[in-house]
Amino acid sequence: MFKNLKKLLLPAMALALSLTLAGCGNSGNTGSSKERDTDADTGLKTIKIATPGQGGVLVENAMLAKGLGYIDEELEAAGYKAEYMGFAQAGPAINEAFAAGEIDYAVYNELPAIMAKSNGIDIKIIAAATQDYNYAIIAGKDSGISSAKDLSGKKVIATTGTILYKYFADVCKANSIDISSVELVNAQADANSVLASGQADAYVTAYSAALQLESAGTGTIIEDTTNNEEERTGLVLAARPEVLSSDESSAIALIKAFKKAADFAKENPDKVYGYLKTENYTEELLDKIYSYDKSFSYFDPYFTDTYYSHVENQYAFAKENQLISNDVDLKDLIDTTYLDKAVK
Repeated sequence: MFKNLKKLLLPAMALALSLTLAGCGNSGNTGSSKERDTDADTGLKTIKIATPGQGGVLVENAMLAKGLGYIDEELEAAGYKAEYMGFAQAGPAINEAFAAGEIDYAVYNELPAIMAKSNGIDIKIIAAATQDYNYAIIAGKDSGISSAKDLSGKKVIATTGTILYKYFADVCKANSIDISSVELVNAQADANSVLASGQADAYVTAYSAALQLESAGTGTIIEDTTNNEEERTGLVLAARPEVLSSDESSAIALIKAFKKAADFAKENPDKVYGYLKTENYTEELLDKIYSYDKSFSYFDPYFTDTYYSHVENQYAFAKENQLISNDVDLKDLIDTTYLDKAVK
């Protein structure tokens, strides 16, 4: 499954990661072990789980596992409870929190995990929340953009050093667009309002978010990955090794919850939307989000060969574009030890 790994392990590059790209300093500090909070009433110890965006809302199979009560159930049996922390600046900010020891786990994309590992933050990817996460480009309603070929010379929200930038770079290449001709706008935290106000012409984001914006009349999706498996990525459960070595039971509990939710989705696909819907994501909108494949087989926490190919592709992109300065051993980053224990 890592048959192409040796080709990717090139000599280390001299370029140092900046705070914007890596989300942390290059100190190699993984954060000291802190005394874990304990609920006085229940006696349960608290683990902190980070998510991109505001509000600490989980996504995909992790959200399903929480909605079904599996996360609470499995953690409580192991003597823990979860506290969710949202990070509007997504991956870079989550990496900072990992480096400072302020979080125990995160559900986010593999690219920031690769970048963190390259920059000396010792984290582990231990399970998948989904292995088929889709992306899209939505053009503002008054942007004059009708297809990807119109993006040259436009203002596009796509933060450098993120998986969204990689997807955008691939779209530009496929359409013979010089990416330097595009004005990149770093406005991830308030991208919706920036696009709606016309301060940016297009926005590279998750397919689900793009569909929500389209349904609200903000713009039109001009490109997405639903028919391009190679451009999809996964969302993973990452952990600080210090947490795993001190007591692996919380990790095993989370993975058990993910596995139970994945099994539920495959056996009851018609009931999944009821647990994923929110004020902004109705069942009708969710039906559009998952219309490309309603089997939910990609919710399984075990990693497929296709998933490993995606990770290798992201790693190669980071190296080629000098987004990372040090080699990363992907076999060390992705650790299925706790998956195996959870399933057994």
